[in-house]
Amino acid sequence: MLRFPNPGSTIENIVNVYGAAFARLAGQTVTLDDLVAAVVKANLATSSGYMGEEAVARSKRLDRSRDQLYNQLKMYAELFRSLGWLHPTPERALNYTFTLLGEQVVAAGRDFWSLLDECILGVVYPTPILTVKGDFDLRPFAFIIRTMMACDGYLSRDEMIIGPLSAPTDRGQDKLDEVVIRVKAARAQPSAMVAAVAKLAAARNTQVNTLQNYTRWPIALLRDSGWMVAGAAKFSNGQSYRTWVLTGKGSTLAARVDTAVDLRYDDLEKLGQHERSAMAFIAHFRMLERSGFDITPVAERIVESEQVAAKILKSFGANSQNLLFSPFQLLSLADIAAVFPPKENSVPIVGTVRTLNADAPDGRDDRSHLFVRPNMIAAAAATGPDALRSELAEFLTIHGSISAAASAFAQSHSRDMQGGFYPLVTHLFQILGFKSDYSRAGVNYQRWDACVWVGDQALPVEIKSPTEEVMLSTKAVRQALENKVILLARGGLSTQRELASLVVGYRLPNERGDMSNLIDDVFAAYSLRLGVIDLTTLAHLALRTISEGVTIDGTQLSQLRGFLDV
Repeated sequence: MLRFPNPGSTIENIVNVYGAAFARLAGQTVTLDDLVAAVVKANLATSSGYMGEEAVARSKRLDRSRDQLYNQLKMYAELFRSLGWLHPTPERALNYTFTLLGEQVVAAGRDFWSLLDECILGVVYPTPILTVKGDFDLRPFAFIIRTMMACDGYLSRDEMIIGPLSAPTDRGQDKLDEVVIRVKAARAQPSAMVAAVAKLAAARNTQVNTLQNYTRWPIALLRDSGWMVAGAAKFSNGQSYRTWVLTGKGSTLAARVDTAVDLRYDDLEKLGQHERSAMAFIAHFRMLERSGFDITPVAERIVESEQVAAKILKSFGANSQNLLFSPFQLLSLADIAAVFPPKENSVPIVGTVRTLNADAPDGRDDRSHLFVRPNMIAAAAATGPDALRSELAEFLTIHGSISAAASAFAQSHSRDMQGGFYPLVTHLFQILGFKSDYSRAGVNYQRWDACVWVGDQALPVEIKSPTEEVMLSTKAVRQALENKVILLARGGLSTQRELASLVVGYRLPNERGDMSNLIDDVFAAYSLRLGVIDLTTLAHLALRTISEGVTIDGTQLSQLRGFLDV
């Protein structure tokens, strides 16, 4: 059975890990230890419940096979290689370079899903830079959805194991037919399915649960990408079992794959370098076009490449639009460099923080080589601080005064849930000129909901959306205290004891005595500052920034104890 690493993370976290490594290391040849350092620095990995350098220290072992962080990043690196975002160097398999495809995933920001779809379809074994244990010739994810289509639109975990993930090859209709026959035979009754999986485990000299563990990454990828959803099916004897059902998106992709011309490395190595380069250029930029990127800047070169590759395309029965071939996932580093030469003095793409009343430009640089379509930029901005500025400005125009506009703005967000309210709070801080970001769901070690940076010092933020509690409670203050204690104890972010831990919520309580007493008691006993801000106040400050160009002083924010009053 084809084996996939499982670093135990969500797809968004996997993309965030890559982005963090890219931001610090792009343009360099890196080792696994470099990747560990970059990811730990971004607070995306822990060891023994600790972050930062303490996490690295607690993870390290003389025997690297027992080093938790090292091996976790090794699994991440394998996934990045299969997706075409990271390439091993010819000299050493565990030395890597970042690819243009990976850079384009980073450039897409939170709109990476469409490009990820293409990368998923592009995963193929074997390649000059990607081998697996066993003799496989597979494009696994494309084969899974093709099999699902041929098996009545669904496959269970165990059916994936005995079917597409254990097929030695997917090349030819007869290979698909063999898998379909095997899957449908196992659907006769539960015992038939159990026997089929047990037989495979025995043949592979492994345990059934080990085979099942190998499906975690494929299932997470196909589920989170929206290609399939959980469902139910019935054995021939009428007994129900859990399965995965193709969505409309998955069915569309399966139909596309079924009619595409699937090129593998042995197809391409028969070509001359000039023709292979032309095919690679066409395939990559058509893939970007399908992902929502604007390829207009290279339109002339695509036409030239199509002219060079015309005879080759005809011989494959293909055109430039129906190729299933991702060069960064299939070709050697030398072949890729011939088509996509590395940029001199390339620098990582990192977010820029705008400061109020700054004389310098806003930090945006020209990255036309990424070919980001304007509608992609607009989609990203729709959930960012720029869109929020427009929203606040509109409230100010309608209501006339800052106080009235702030109140109306807060009221308009009275039904926000966590998923919308947490980014809203961080974007308001960003409008005020502070770097801010919210924590990822499910990351238990990152106890706080968000952080605000004053200079290079972090203030943890406990956020309560209005659907959690309309009026802030003393519980939120206690949680802010816990955030500060955990940050001081475990590290991971640069901070100081005397800096505040913040609470941001929808509305302050009518009676503030209990909360105020608790804040004073904490300061008296532990010298820890707890500051409380409601949404109307935060919006008031943001409106002042937009209309008057002023903001709260960083010292005021970082030294806040009690309620912020404007």
